[in-house]
Amino acid sequence: MKDNVGGNIARERHNQNMTQEQLAEFSDLTINYLSKIERGTTKRLSANTLNKIAKALGVTMDSLMNGENIKSSEKVGPNLRQLNNFLNKAKPEQAEQLSKRVLEVIKISQKIDN
Repeated sequence: MKDNVGGNIARERHNQNMTQEQLAEFSDLTINYLSKIERGTTKRLSANTLNKIAKALGVTMDSLMNGENIKSSEKVGPNLRQLNNFLNKAKPEQAEQLSKRVLEVIKISQKIDN
């Protein structure tokens, strides 16, 4: 059965153990606006806004509109998604430097675990 778009967004957000605050941050929306979308109290939802939400959730816009076959394109937790969004928004040089440092920390932690 097809539900409203806001309900589909809320359901997928819950399935991914994501808070409204996290989804709002990842999609560059206010918590208040996202809450209204999920409750279905907004008069309009632009394609641009729906696209931001879909990308933040890692699903297609179509799946959010239909409520059918919602499958995350990537199964990642909120921390990894936040890091990914941050790196995507950073300047390429800055993103590369930060990625290099994260990889160095991972290598160090692997040595400690062994």
